Amino acid sequence: MSEYVTFFLAREDSAAVATRNRGPVGGVVGSFFSADDAVVIWESLLTGRSVEELWETGGPRVVAPWVNDGSAVFALSDELTGRLLHADAAQLEKLAAQWSAMVARDGDELAADVALRVVTGVAGLAHEAVRAGWPVYCRVAC
Repeated sequence: MSEYVTFFLAREDSAAVATRNRGPVGGVVGSFFSADDAVVIWESLLTGRSVEELWETGGPRVVAPWVNDGSAVFALSDELTGRLLHADAAQLEKLAAQWSAMVARDGDELAADVALRVVTGVAGLAHEAVRAGWPVYCRVAC
């Protein structure tokens, strides 16, 4: 679980890596959830592939590996970005509710309104990403 989570856009991996120590400017901010688990859960729920299968195929593409201070940067898959881009408001609400419920089943807490804010915010980034031709990344830190 990360204390600081920021989803953001960057032109390329090297620009995303540069945010690990200082954090990106702007983006969608959240806290106290496992962001790498979140994006795998979202992709699972949106594609019908199992969480296990997505982890077995590598999970999110890490561009700045985890270090002992708990920070890392990873990229959202093109598949997830595309699914978020095409999801309507009802689908995003359902995704957020399912994610929140899955986190609760694992013994953690994620308020439904926070889940919805994060999911809809990242879906908005997906729209910006496609327009700009840039990937969506996530920076986490403890």
